[in-house]
Amino acid sequence: MVNMMSEIDPLEIPALLLRMVPETAEHIAELYEMPAERAVISEAARYDTFVLLDEEFSRPVVQSELRKAPPDGELTGKCFEFVDVLVRSSNQALSGPVYFQGPGGTPGRGGVPPEAIPFMWEATRKATARMLTSYKNPVPDALLR
Repeated sequence: MVNMMSEIDPLEIPALLLRMVPETAEHIAELYEMPAERAVISEAARYDTFVLLDEEFSRPVVQSELRKAPPDGELTGKCFEFVDVLVRSSNQALSGPVYFQGPGGTPGRGGVPPEAIPFMWEATRKATARMLTSYKNPVPDALLR
């Protein structure tokens, strides 16, 4: 597990993503048309954090795994460990929007995929339940465990 930092520099998120979920490398390399290791330290990736999280993490990795029966537990676990690191960040610019780019659902629209819940770490489950409540959406019992 990654040591939790009280503050995560948003510019470091691309490199952290690649380090924690190396399976994103192909997607990152394709988006930025260069090797992933170079791409994550490029200015483009460092300032496109939420595009990167959506287009190279959430959609091709998290959401595609959650559609599998069964999903790859190791890969999905790494993905949700990364999400949890961002959720626990004291930086609201990271911890807030990650709900929309991380688990693959939109709590503001009640869209937390039930398949994601077993993989969510405690902080992510609690924060997602708070987010659902704030939007006056029902909170699945599984989030409260």
